Amino acid sequence: MPRPKPKEIEELEPEIEEYLNLKSPKTARTYGGGFVKFLRYYRSKYGTNVTFNHFLNRIFEEFKKPPLEQKRIAEQEISGFIDYLKDKGLSDNSIRLYFAAIQNYLKYKHIVISMSFVNVPPPVEKRENGKHEWKIEHIKQFVDAASNYRDKALILCMFQSGLGVSEICNLNYDDVKNELEAGILPLSLKLVRKKTNVKFKTFFGRDAVKYLKLYLETRGKLKPEDPLFTKQRARGGEKRINITTIEQTFSEIAKNLNFIEQTDGYNPARPHSLRAAFNSRLFTINETLREFWMGHDIGVVSRAYLAMPTEEMRKHYVTAEQYLKIEMTSEEEKEEKAAITRSITPEMKEKIEELEQTLGQKVITISALEKRVASLEKLYDKFFQMKPGAVWNLMQAIEREHENREHEHEHREWKEQLKQTKESWEEEKKKKPKKT
Repeated sequence: MPRPKPKEIEELEPEIEEYLNLKSPKTARTYGGGFVKFLRYYRSKYGTNVTFNHFLNRIFEEFKKPPLEQKRIAEQEISGFIDYLKDKGLSDNSIRLYFAAIQNYLKYKHIVISMSFVNVPPPVEKRENGKHEWKIEHIKQFVDAASNYRDKALILCMFQSGLGVSEICNLNYDDVKNELEAGILPLSLKLVRKKTNVKFKTFFGRDAVKYLKLYLETRGKLKPEDPLFTKQRARGGEKRINITTIEQTFSEIAKNLNFIEQTDGYNPARPHSLRAAFNSRLFTINETLREFWMGHDIGVVSRAYLAMPTEEMRKHYVTAEQYLKIEMTSEEEKEEKAAITRSITPEMKEKIEELEQTLGQKVITISALEKRVASLEKLYDKFFQMKPGAVWNLMQAIEREHENREHEHEHREWKEQLKQTKESWEEEKKKKPKKT
């Protein structure tokens, strides 16, 4: 059933209607209003018959020119649109909403707007909606305050990847299995953001991987389809963690930290604040690459990043990881391991190999003993299933066997002594001088 539209939105082009149909009804209504206002502004400059496609065609024609001759048509027109809205007396938040409508549609058409050249009003956050401004030492204290490996891993996986809380909840062991078991750092993730159906890549840094391994060791052997993070105490086995559980967990941790200010029970250190911290900590990194790691829709550029070999993308993240570490980076850990390897002398290496060989032999011996114990346990079970008469006969047979073995042992000893006496006599005979 078609979605009802206000009259003023009915005149929009089919491409815009197609885009709005991808949004929720509330968002489509708000964005539709933004398009109508933009067209009013745009037509006041270029004529009452022009359409939004006129604007798009100007941008695409500009892209055909040599880079030094190109003008920022999109940024110039959007800045003019923002000034137009200000003159109409719209609030900063309304202006930001209408700007978002145009910006996201341009992304849909593979056109990326540089925020550095657009005069968008800064967000006016209500006090209760504020996020904690994370310093790296605060992240470390937040991790230290977590009471278990799962919560420590959650904090660092979100902070070092830029993943949203929904993406964290949806992760399976299969998403990390190959590189985690191979010991590859930083660990790459190839995901699809369900909210926008955008494909993207990101990474877990060394610190996140360290605590993730410690957490997964507490859960035993995992299947690829198992959730990466689960609730701590779930009835009927392990259950996938959810957003509410993570939010409650972070709130409990934050209560014990003086540097996190809480108002009326509201937690500024909520999960999304770690995603925001990832973005702000990497402000010196290429903005488009940063947006790609966070799963934002960046238009045609995302296809280029998706096609980039994972090892090339990993090198970019290694450069960024220094701004996200609380203990050490992936490169620092590799260098530390290499230094340890270089410090091992040939004698130490030989000793290690001997110990490994001895350990291997012990393992074989233990395995043999385990089989022997299993065999004796079966014999023990059979013994107690026997009838009393059969048990008495068996015991007598064992006693006779024991006596026979004792006699055989005594006989062997006598033969050995006789042999030794004969050998001694032969030796003495050789030593005596022969009669001439």
